Amino acid sequence: MHTNKLMALALLIGGSVVIGCQSNNNTAEPQTNSPVTLKANQSARLGQDVTVKATSIQDSRCPANAVCIRYGSANVQFIIEKGSNNQTGSLCLGDCGKGVKDKDTTTVQLGGISYRVVLSEVRPYPGTSSSDTKPEAVIQLLN
Repeated sequence: MHTNKLMALALLIGGSVVIGCQSNNNTAEPQTNSPVTLKANQSARLGQDVTVKATSIQDSRCPANAVCIRYGSANVQFIIEKGSNNQTGSLCLGDCGKGVKDKDTTTVQLGGISYRVVLSEVRPYPGTSSSDTKPEAVIQLLN
């Protein structure tokens, strides 16, 4: 009976040592598929070596609780950089011209890798906050 208790204690201590010696991989590295929120001229790092910058955000959507002849659009110009490679692009939500609604996704090539850039939101929606609130774009990079 005493041997069983010693064996159980040895297993418990051994298991604790093994668990305690495992490396901690909980370091929060930015992921390329996580959405980021950017104001104009603000950039964010995605992954280890990719950055995205919203170079401009223009929002002409019809304000909340207003009646408009056309819906309007929110346009975001961006640049994606990876090392010395970079690509610019444009994304749009709303009435994006010539009968096109929501040009919210585009694909860019950087260093031989294709990335899909998705604009999911431009906030705040016009007419829902104070006029001095700067718009921000929610962008996601998928590869």
